Amino acid sequence: MKDLYHLHPKAYKEGYQILDMLPQESKEKIPEKIWNFIKENMDNKHEVTVEDIHKNNLLEDSNILLAIVYKQYMATEEEKKIIKAKEKIVERQKEKEAYEKYNPNDIFKKHKNE
Repeated sequence: MKDLYHLHPKAYKEGYQILDMLPQESKEKIPEKIWNFIKENMDNKHEVTVEDIHKNNLLEDSNILLAIVYKQYMATEEEKKIIKAKEKIVERQKEKEAYEKYNPNDIFKKHKNE
């Protein structure tokens, strides 16, 4: 999974535009170092319109950025618990799918049949 520090520069611009529209109380929850990092890494040439935001015409990395910022700095403790629980469910599902796809027992069966 991607982290806050390895996203597309256009995503930082899109995320910044959205975060900057938040009420001041919400913006103050985000540390200045995060704001600075986003500003330093965003693609200033990338145009983002309110229409793009409302139609959710954003990069996947923009959604990742917003999710990370929300989880780390804005979510309540109860919301953080719910988010963690959902992340665990998704991770288990991915592990299960990977195991089914690359099941070591099935790999040997396939080679015997060839």
